[in-house]
This record gives sequence, structure tokens and C-alpha cells, in this order.
Amino acid sequence: MKAFRWLVTIVALAFAASAFAQTRPNGFSVILLLGETQGSGSSDALPPAPGVRKALNDVKDFLPYKSYRVVDSQWMRSGSTRMKGPDDQEYEVEVTDVDQMIPSPMRPKPGVLRVAFKLQDAGAAQNSSEEFGRSIQAAELEKQLQHDRALLPNAQGPMAEEQKTRIERLQKQLRLVRAKKLIDSQFEMEIGETVVVGTSKIGGGDKGLVVLLTSVAAGK
Repeated sequence: MKAFRWLVTIVALAFAASAFAQTRPNGFSVILLLGETQGSGSSDALPPAPGVRKALNDVKDFLPYKSYRVVDSQWMRSGSTRMKGPDDQEYEVEVTDVDQMIPSPMRPKPGVLRVAFKLQDAGAAQNSSEEFGRSIQAAELEKQLQHDRALLPNAQGPMAEEQKTRIERLQKQLRLVRAKKLIDSQFEMEIGETVVVGTSKIGGGDKGLVVLLTSVAAGK
């Protein structure tokens, strides 16, 4: 009788595990869009998936952009990856299915996910102390950059090329030092749903990075 009870318990757990697995996504699709305030408002450059257009329409009153184009997209499971934005800027993306990590009776209803999403410039500072040190370093690099730019008009031949190379190197160093965290959010979404996770202004404010996340249903 005891063995029979153990068998019933094992079968019940197996069914529960199977049911739980069916309520989880197969993975996530992350799309980085470049939104621009100047444009015709055409959506021809968007992916054909209807969920993308619906997600943007749901938040159109909160976004100033008239046109969008895809700069990068990736399919991933829970975890982290790197993606590229405009001007080859690299971003670190982390997506976590929170309920898989911490089973809880507070879990949302079946078919609904609790997701943690993070987006940051590649190499962003991890704490306030590091951010302070980088701010000092950025100020020093900015001075060097301004000095080299002032010398460029008077440089000729090989000296001019050397000066341009130095300026490009300083610009890359400055971009890395100024790397920062952009999005750190937790939210609920349905399996198969596409949501706008967040935005980050770039290019002086007339452009912005718009991040969309889709939970891909199992078997897709």
C-alpha cells in the first residue's frame, strides 16, 4: 500500500510538472527598434508580426516617435545576450522568467508570466562607487578630446591621420566610460504577447531606442 501511495504521488508530481511546463514560454524574442520623431509615420520597416504593431499602438500616446526601424533582434531563452543598436553601440540584455527560478503560490494564473528584464550599455558600471570614478575619468577624456579636435584643423598629411585616429580612440573610450544601465523592470505578460518594455533617448533626444519583448509559446 505504501509503495502504491508513492507511485500515485510520483505520477501526480509528473502531471503537475507537465502542466507547469505547458504554461511556460519556449523562449523570448527581443527586438530593438530605432524610433525617430522626424519621419513619415510609415510602419513598413517593422516586422510583419501583428503583435509588434499592436504593442506600439498600445503605447503610441506615450511615445513621440513617428517612424521605426529594426536595428537588431534575437531569440533567446532565459539568460543574457548582447545586441547591437545604432552606430554599432553594444547592449547587454538579460531576460528572466522569474517563476521558473522561484516557484511560489503567488505565481500568476496559468499562461501569465512574471518577467524580469534588464538592458544596459555594454560594460556599464555596476555600483555608485564605480559610477563616480567613471564620471571623473569621463571629464578627463572629454578634455583630451576637445584638445585633439582643436589641433586637427592645423594638422596635415600623416599628422592629420594620426590625429583622427586618436580622436576616434578617445571617442570609443568615452562611450565605454559613460556606459550606463537603461532598463531594469519586472512585469507580467501573457504567453505569446508582445510588450514594449521601455525606451531610451539617443541622438540628442530626436531618436530613441525602443525595446519590444515577445514570449514565444512552446512549439513555436
